[in-house]
Amino acid sequence: MSEFLYFPMIKTRDAELRCLSNIEADRFNSLLPIYELTKSRKTLKAPDGDIYRRMKNIGEIQGERPFILDLCTDDKYINPQIEQLLSPYMGFKDWQYFIFDLHNDLNIIPMIHIYEDEGKVASEVEVFVKAASERTDFLAVRLPYDLGGESVLHYLQPIFNSLSEGCKVYVILDAGFTRNEMPGDVADKFIDSCSCLNDVSEYIEDIIIISTSFPSNVAKEGGGDSEGKFDIFEENIFQKVVEEVDVKYGDYASINTEQIEIRGGTFVPRIDIASLDGFSFTYKRHRRNAGGYVKCAKETVRDVSNYQFLGTWADNEINLAKDDAPTGISPAFWISVRMNYYIETRLRLRSSSN
Repeated sequence: MSEFLYFPMIKTRDAELRCLSNIEADRFNSLLPIYELTKSRKTLKAPDGDIYRRMKNIGEIQGERPFILDLCTDDKYINPQIEQLLSPYMGFKDWQYFIFDLHNDLNIIPMIHIYEDEGKVASEVEVFVKAASERTDFLAVRLPYDLGGESVLHYLQPIFNSLSEGCKVYVILDAGFTRNEMPGDVADKFIDSCSCLNDVSEYIEDIIIISTSFPSNVAKEGGGDSEGKFDIFEENIFQKVVEEVDVKYGDYASINTEQIEIRGGTFVPRIDIASLDGFSFTYKRHRRNAGGYVKCAKETVRDVSNYQFLGTWADNEINLAKDDAPTGISPAFWISVRMNYYIETRLRLRSSSN
């Protein structure tokens, strides 16, 4: 097993990257990000968005530190460059070239792309694994959490059979958005999907379970317009699974996977704070003509039963806003703040229970 305790799934959008760029370097000793590469913002020179700009951002954050690299397949964030990297032609030749040649200065753990079709594509996956495992010590694979043990093994066995000696695999089981399900049911499906993995443990570096329950409508879920509280289920699910299976903790770092775009002028300023026990969020929410982020920050700092200063970049930004000098007033900026504080709470939780 690796020394990493927390595996956040991060889309390479501005908010997420700003958050990661403001995490202290030593925290990455326990943190292995899984980046879903997305297109960058459109420009005149790059009307489809350019993934190389995003790779430059990742490189600035990670330096020589390892990270898992995946490709985002969401229609909102994909472009022709990403589509080309997803092509299985000649053992995902373009994906290999992108990782091992164009970005050989980065410490990338490549994601193995799995397709449901049998036959030709499956054989291309094996070609990729054989070639990639000769050039790196670790690969990663991401599967739905509810396949069940036999189906998980069906997808993994050809990968393990193709591995070069000394290369191991991070197995990621992803539940996506779970708020509409009972945490116990989600946990049971995770446990079932892990049921056959003991028999192939020599090929596995870590088994990582990932989910998110951050709601799309916080005020509705929290029950109050100006303040409220709502449960999050990631920790609850993890605690149930880890009682039965040796797994590592991952999540979407407080991002809702429905990816609802906030239009200018429609949002209400809000500051969200994760609880230190991992089970809930509180929020302060005030319209711009009623104090906005400044009022949210003042109330957050006063709410000592729910907010504690952790010494993060997020704490500094909350304090700047409290003093009438917020660095940013966009929802994307404050998503970065929420994520930054949240990630610190997760690292503390994992360290205390390790």
